[in-house]
Amino acid sequence: MDLFNSRDRIYKKTIKDFGSQWKIHGQIRDTHWASDEMFRDHFGSDSIPSALSGKRVCEIGSGSGRIIEMLRRYNPSHITGVEPSKNALSLSVKYEGEPKITILNEEGERFKAGKFDFIFILGVLHHINRPTQVLENAYNHLEDGGQLVIWVYGYESNQAYIYIQKGLRLLTRYLNDRVLDFFSLGLSYLVDLYGYLSRQFFREKLPLSLYLRHVYGPCARLEKKYIIFDQLNPAYAKYYKLEELRDLLCKFDFKDISFHHRHEYSWTVICKK
Repeated sequence: MDLFNSRDRIYKKTIKDFGSQWKIHGQIRDTHWASDEMFRDHFGSDSIPSALSGKRVCEIGSGSGRIIEMLRRYNPSHITGVEPSKNALSLSVKYEGEPKITILNEEGERFKAGKFDFIFILGVLHHINRPTQVLENAYNHLEDGGQLVIWVYGYESNQAYIYIQKGLRLLTRYLNDRVLDFFSLGLSYLVDLYGYLSRQFFREKLPLSLYLRHVYGPCARLEKKYIIFDQLNPAYAKYYKLEELRDLLCKFDFKDISFHHRHEYSWTVICKK
């Protein structure tokens, strides 16, 4: 019982952390971080974006609405955004009057809706300490032949970074959000320096070099600060090994599962029901 209560506290604390985070940073629009290029970069091919037109789509963990904006570019018939934090109210106001977008202020494991052709969980599952329940609910909401698309932090090639990040979190978990925001801004310049040294002197052989070139590097300063804040703020974050993802997904009767090691720092998983 104590273990369950502890996990529940961490789960609710993580939701609260993200709600506060989006209150500080607001909406990120018209930037590389919110671009179509960034969206497509998750998948390693064009097969997912090109298949969204006319489909019923759900996104679990809609947050600031960044992914919803990416999805709507491909003209799905309807998008349902599921967001457990108080930021769902802001999203509801933002999309009020848009019949093709519905926002549910629910947790991923508890929301109830119709069936979907695609369900996206991008950058969210690694912050959920009871992922099986969320995946089970997602599976039950998929049409036969529907696809679940997941993107999570990866463990492989990131061991040195994870060690440093855990050390930083021993400090940053005691900082309020405004101080952490300033701290993240300072760190963004150090990360830029690391990326420069990697390119100029190490032929991009250092850890996270591909990520810095393709994902972090093209972002503006505000986005870079947001990315670092996002790494240091939530109460829970997991870096998944490939075998852990396989074990997690084998609990469900998916007909086809593919894994894409995105820039050697994260995993994109595409599953078909």
